[in-house]
Amino acid sequence: MELKDRIGMQDAKDAPKVSAGAPVISIVIATHNRSHDVLESVEALLPQCRGQPVEVIVIDSASAPAHADVLQTLKAREGLSFIRLDEPGVARARNAGFEAGKGEWIALLDDDAVPRPGWIEAAITYAARCDVQTAILAGRVIPHWPDDASSLEIPPSQLGPRARLLLSVVDEDGFRDTTDHPIGVGANMLFRRSVLESHGGFDVTTGRVGSNLASGEEAQMMTDLIGAGYRCWYSDAFVVDHKVHAGRLTRAWLTERARKEGEVELRGLKTPGQKIARAIKMLIATPVLAVFQMLDGPEREYYLRLNHNLGLLRKLLALAS
Repeated sequence: MELKDRIGMQDAKDAPKVSAGAPVISIVIATHNRSHDVLESVEALLPQCRGQPVEVIVIDSASAPAHADVLQTLKAREGLSFIRLDEPGVARARNAGFEAGKGEWIALLDDDAVPRPGWIEAAITYAARCDVQTAILAGRVIPHWPDDASSLEIPPSQLGPRARLLLSVVDEDGFRDTTDHPIGVGANMLFRRSVLESHGGFDVTTGRVGSNLASGEEAQMMTDLIGAGYRCWYSDAFVVDHKVHAGRLTRAWLTERARKEGEVELRGLKTPGQKIARAIKMLIATPVLAVFQMLDGPEREYYLRLNHNLGLLRKLLALAS
């Protein structure tokens, strides 16, 4: 075993003990107007929870009445806590979940992510191998594409790595320290609860609200925690199937998502000097990308890189005006 493995991880038998009855993992599922997706996720999750030191918390983030009525039925489910918020926002909902949770780890699952069999057992096993300096453990996210791929504007086979990441695909092998090149998305990710609490939870100005595609509160938290000296690990052992709806497999959706990611990156730059340096770099690259993207097909990604830059620059100019 390499030195970084010995430093970054510990055997399960050496993991800190928790008090009897205390959950090791609090699973937080925030949802907005996707009641049937949540029910599918819960149906896959709860049978795995029996006899395990976990709890499940579903937060209704101001869903419309038709969805809210369906979600209310979750109150009767054993092993599940339900919270209703009247103000929308994914980051706000996730904060409510981690504040209510008692687990050593807070596991984030998207409402349209379905845990595969063995998710609970694998998440507990690999979380137990993390030392106290490891604050993030990301899991595998396999895309569940629409059934009729031939009718899509951009078939999955034509998606590059940047587009796949914008669609929250994290499909890599192994179990390793990824601190230097962090991977992971909020569809399937664990955070150490005490560290989340000490950092004040997720930034509610960063997370997605309604149809606004400016998500990224979990990515910002990863950046902040790594900057504070914590470690990030990845495991392919606990897996979710993440639904990718047909409306996202279009150039228009991916373009807007890339622009919003640019805005999110800007928020992560802490000093004026960092912002200016990044803006200069993007200003130099943008004309070149603008030319390349004119020859771009949907399977290429110059247009995504271009729109990421434009999103950051647009937000920067708006803040300066």
